[in-house]
Order: sequence, then C-alpha cells, then structure tokens
Amino acid sequence: MAMQPFTLAKLARAVGMSVDEVRLYRDSGLLPPPRRQRTRTDDYGFQAEHLERLRFIKRAVASGFALDDIAMFVDEHGLVTCNDVYRISLHRLEELRRSGDTRVSVLERLIASCSGRGGRRDCEILAALSRDESRGRTLN
Repeated sequence: MAMQPFTLAKLARAVGMSVDEVRLYRDSGLLPPPRRQRTRTDDYGFQAEHLERLRFIKRAVASGFALDDIAMFVDEHGLVTCNDVYRISLHRLEELRRSGDTRVSVLERLIASCSGRGGRRDCEILAALSRDESRGRTLN
C-alpha cells in the first residue's frame, strides 16, 4: 500500500520537529521541495524520502554537526569518499571540544565506528546517521 503524501504540518509532526524547523531545512536546501502529486488538484506533497531526510538531519544535529556539514553530507556529488566525511567529523569534533559542547561523546562514537576508507556508500558515519533504529534498517 502506498504511503499518502505528507502536508508540511504532518511531516513535522511525524519527525518530531516544529513546522518552522522543517521550513528552515527546506529553505536552506537540506530538504528537497515537495513533489507535485498526480491528482486532479496537482497539490504538492512531501513523501517518505522527505521524512527520511529529516530524520537524517535530526540525528546529524543531535550528533553535533552544523548545517553546513549536513549540507555536504546530503549532496550526492560533493563528498566523494568516506575520508571526506571522516575529516569533516574530526573538524567538527575539535570545534565541539573547544566550545565545551555536550555532544562530544556522541560524535566520538561515530568517528570511532568509521575507518575513513572507501567511498561515501562505505562510510559508517553516514550509515549510522541514516539508520532507522526503530526498524533496524538503513535509510539510503
């Protein structure tokens, strides 16, 4: 059975964010625009991939990444290797340490899980941020 499209409010509620947060991510380019529906009204709607992207963003923010970092992570053409992601993560970790941010240990665990080798699809950091823990699957 196909999932019904989400309105902006339903999408925000489904991921546990405010509508303003979802708008921020959409307006900053982290969340693709909604897609036109093939219905009589041709309304726009958010799909499952929008929900998955917001969950990725939420996990990345909770892990200490800045929106600029996340923008590079979601750009399919920007980061070529796992080492790119690894270096960004190390840089962010140093900034979190300097600021005394409490998310240091979360990011340390992510970095420790990753070898920094291979392509972006091999990256354990991106895999962990994409993982749907409630279902035990990866959201790629």
